[in-house]
Amino acid sequence: MTPYAESLLAYIRPESQGAFAYEYRRYAKDPALAQILTIVLGIVGGEAYYMGNWKRGVLMSLAIFTGIGLFVTVPLWIVRCFTIAGDCENYNDYLAYSLAYRYIGGTMPAPEPPQTAPGASSAGMGARPTIGGLPMRMQRT
Repeated sequence: MTPYAESLLAYIRPESQGAFAYEYRRYAKDPALAQILTIVLGIVGGEAYYMGNWKRGVLMSLAIFTGIGLFVTVPLWIVRCFTIAGDCENYNDYLAYSLAYRYIGGTMPAPEPPQTAPGASSAGMGARPTIGGLPMRMQRT
Protein backbone atom coordinates (compact mmCIF):
# COMPACT_ATOMS: atom_id res chain seq x y z
CA MET A 1 0.00 0.00 0.00
CA THR A 2 1.24 3.48 -0.79
CA PRO A 3 1.60 5.99 2.05
CA TYR A 4 -1.33 7.92 0.62
CA ALA A 5 -3.57 4.84 0.77
CA GLU A 6 -2.51 4.19 4.35
CA SER A 7 -3.37 7.78 5.30
CA LEU A 8 -6.83 7.38 3.78
CA LEU A 9 -7.32 4.18 5.75
CA ALA A 10 -7.59 6.29 8.93
CA TYR A 11 -10.79 7.89 7.60
CA ILE A 12 -12.54 4.57 6.98
CA ARG A 13 -14.62 2.81 9.61
CA PRO A 14 -12.79 -0.13 11.20
CA GLU A 15 -15.30 -2.68 9.89
CA SER A 16 -14.73 -1.47 6.30
CA GLN A 17 -10.93 -1.34 6.43
CA GLY A 18 -10.55 -5.01 5.51
CA ALA A 19 -12.71 -4.63 2.41
CA PHE A 20 -10.80 -1.48 1.44
CA ALA A 21 -7.44 -3.25 1.78
CA TYR A 22 -8.67 -6.28 -0.18
CA GLU A 23 -10.00 -4.22 -3.09
CA TYR A 24 -6.92 -2.02 -3.10
CA ARG A 25 -4.61 -5.03 -3.37
CA ARG A 26 -6.85 -6.59 -6.01
CA TYR A 27 -6.86 -3.62 -8.37
CA ALA A 28 -3.53 -1.91 -7.61
CA LYS A 29 -0.82 -2.06 -10.26
CA ASP A 30 2.65 -3.31 -9.36
CA PRO A 31 5.32 -0.78 -10.42
CA ALA A 32 8.00 -3.50 -10.78
CA LEU A 33 5.85 -5.58 -13.11
CA ALA A 34 4.93 -2.47 -15.10
CA GLN A 35 8.62 -1.60 -15.45
CA ILE A 36 9.46 -5.09 -16.71
CA LEU A 37 6.56 -5.01 -19.17
CA THR A 38 7.70 -1.61 -20.40
CA ILE A 39 11.25 -2.77 -21.02
CA VAL A 40 10.29 -6.08 -22.63
CA LEU A 41 7.01 -5.31 -24.43
CA GLY A 42 6.92 -1.51 -24.37
CA ILE A 43 7.78 -1.21 -28.03
CA VAL A 44 4.37 -2.72 -28.88
CA GLY A 45 2.49 -1.08 -25.99
CA GLY A 46 2.59 -3.95 -23.51
CA GLU A 47 2.53 -1.68 -20.46
CA ALA A 48 -0.47 0.21 -21.84
CA TYR A 49 -2.50 -3.01 -21.82
CA TYR A 50 -1.42 -3.68 -18.23
CA MET A 51 -2.35 -0.18 -17.09
CA GLY A 52 -5.80 -0.55 -18.65
CA ASN A 53 -5.23 1.85 -21.54
CA TRP A 54 -5.99 -0.63 -24.31
CA LYS A 55 -6.63 2.08 -26.94
CA ARG A 56 -3.08 3.36 -26.56
CA GLY A 57 -1.79 -0.22 -26.67
CA VAL A 58 -3.63 -0.98 -29.91
CA LEU A 59 -2.38 2.25 -31.51
CA MET A 60 1.22 1.52 -30.49
CA SER A 61 0.94 -2.06 -31.78
CA LEU A 62 -0.44 -0.87 -35.10
CA ALA A 63 2.18 1.87 -35.37
CA ILE A 64 5.11 -0.52 -34.90
CA PHE A 65 3.73 -3.04 -37.38
CA THR A 66 2.99 -0.41 -40.06
CA GLY A 67 6.50 0.99 -40.12
CA ILE A 68 5.96 4.40 -38.55
CA GLY A 69 6.89 2.95 -35.18
CA LEU A 70 10.51 4.00 -35.52
CA PHE A 71 9.45 7.63 -35.41
CA VAL A 72 6.53 7.36 -32.97
CA THR A 73 6.67 4.22 -30.85
CA VAL A 74 10.40 4.02 -30.12
CA PRO A 75 10.66 7.54 -28.62
CA LEU A 76 7.49 6.94 -26.60
CA TRP A 77 8.90 3.64 -25.39
CA ILE A 78 12.15 5.26 -24.24
CA VAL A 79 10.29 7.98 -22.32
CA ARG A 80 7.85 5.46 -20.88
CA CYS A 81 10.71 3.42 -19.40
CA PHE A 82 11.44 6.38 -17.10
CA THR A 83 7.85 7.43 -16.31
CA ILE A 84 5.96 4.16 -15.79
CA ALA A 85 6.73 3.88 -12.05
CA GLY A 86 5.28 7.33 -11.40
CA ASP A 87 2.21 6.50 -13.47
CA CYS A 88 1.66 3.34 -11.40
CA GLU A 89 1.89 5.36 -8.19
CA ASN A 90 -0.59 7.91 -9.53
CA TYR A 91 -2.95 5.13 -10.59
CA ASN A 92 -2.71 3.46 -7.18
CA ASP A 93 -3.29 6.75 -5.36
CA TYR A 94 -6.37 7.48 -7.44
CA LEU A 95 -7.59 3.96 -6.82
CA ALA A 96 -7.16 4.46 -3.07
CA TYR A 97 -9.04 7.75 -3.28
CA SER A 98 -11.91 6.16 -5.21
CA LEU A 99 -12.20 3.26 -2.80
CA ALA A 100 -11.99 5.53 0.25
CA TYR A 101 -14.69 7.76 -1.20
CA ARG A 102 -16.87 4.68 -1.66
CA TYR A 103 -16.32 3.38 1.87
CA ILE A 104 -16.52 6.74 3.63
CA GLY A 105 -19.58 7.81 1.65
CA GLY A 106 -21.62 9.91 4.03
CA THR A 107 -21.66 7.49 6.91
CA MET A 108 -18.79 8.92 8.90
CA PRO A 109 -18.75 12.36 10.51
CA ALA A 110 -15.99 14.79 9.61
CA PRO A 111 -12.90 14.57 11.83
CA GLU A 112 -12.78 17.07 14.66
CA PRO A 113 -10.59 20.12 14.01
CA PRO A 114 -7.40 20.30 16.09
CA GLN A 115 -7.63 22.06 19.44
CA THR A 116 -6.10 25.52 19.73
CA ALA A 117 -4.27 26.92 22.69
CA PRO A 118 -6.27 29.37 24.85
CA GLY A 119 -6.02 32.90 23.49
CA ALA A 120 -4.92 31.71 20.06
CA SER A 121 -6.84 32.81 17.03
CA SER A 122 -9.42 30.31 15.89
CA ALA A 123 -9.78 31.72 12.38
CA GLY A 124 -10.42 28.94 9.92
CA MET A 125 -10.80 26.28 12.61
CA GLY A 126 -14.37 25.46 11.56
CA ALA A 127 -13.30 24.45 8.06
CA ARG A 128 -13.08 20.78 7.23
CA PRO A 129 -9.47 19.65 6.76
CA THR A 130 -8.48 18.71 3.24
CA ILE A 131 -6.43 15.70 2.29
CA GLY A 132 -3.54 16.76 0.08
CA GLY A 133 -3.38 15.42 -3.43
CA LEU A 134 -7.06 14.65 -3.92
CA PRO A 135 -8.51 15.66 -7.28
CA MET A 136 -11.64 16.99 -5.60
CA ARG A 137 -13.02 17.66 -2.15
CA MET A 138 -14.88 14.88 -0.47
CA GLN A 139 -18.41 15.85 0.47
CA ARG A 140 -20.08 14.28 3.42
CA THR A 141 -23.80 14.53 3.92
